[in-house]
Amino acid sequence: MTDMPIRRGILIFLALFAGAALLAAQGADAPGTSDPDERGADSSAGKAPTGRKLMHYYVMDTAGPYPLMMAAFTAAIHQGTDNPPDWHQGAGALGKRFGSNMGITAVANTTRLGLAVALKQDTSYHRCRCNGVPARLRHAGLSALIARRWSDGRQVFSFPNLVAPYAATMTATYGWYPDRYGAKDAFRMGNYNLLGTVGSDLAFEFVPRAVWGALGHIHLNSRRLAQDE
Repeated sequence: MTDMPIRRGILIFLALFAGAALLAAQGADAPGTSDPDERGADSSAGKAPTGRKLMHYYVMDTAGPYPLMMAAFTAAIHQGTDNPPDWHQGAGALGKRFGSNMGITAVANTTRLGLAVALKQDTSYHRCRCNGVPARLRHAGLSALIARRWSDGRQVFSFPNLVAPYAATMTATYGWYPDRYGAKDAFRMGNYNLLGTVGSDLAFEFVPRAVWGALGHIHLNSRRLAQDE
């Protein structure tokens, strides 16, 4: 990676952050009107989040302790597997991999936020109200492509959750990855990102609430888990 792609990556990140701030400020001011108790839905259904809350969640999920820890962990794995090999080894290579992971996270979160605001969808993960392991597994597996409408809390197909992983890897491929990487590689990496979302949802579903609560006290929980959970 030359200095030019590094600078380009930094500019992309700053532009995304500014865009996310504008989206959060403009898109979520009107509260919902329906009564969640009448629907039997969760307590957050029918309530549009404020711009301040959206921005807080965005910052914490993009540059907070949890994404920093995950980016470092993934960078260490990529360093160990020499992925991509063009970046070689050493402290500088580890820094490139860490920065790349942070950039991918920023693009994914900004894409998800922008589309969620435009479509008025809650893309956070809500635990299943069902019983039994098979039903909970099915719920967690499908939730990567499910969102809830702000207006009434009803489940809908989540275009933001589908697009975000691929927008992130496509941006990384053409923004700062080595030149030999192309659309096929971006699609492959996007598939891995989507599978990673499924894995996170499984953790949100089966790891006890007390554990996520304890992690929240030290800011190591993910804001993708619905905060009423």
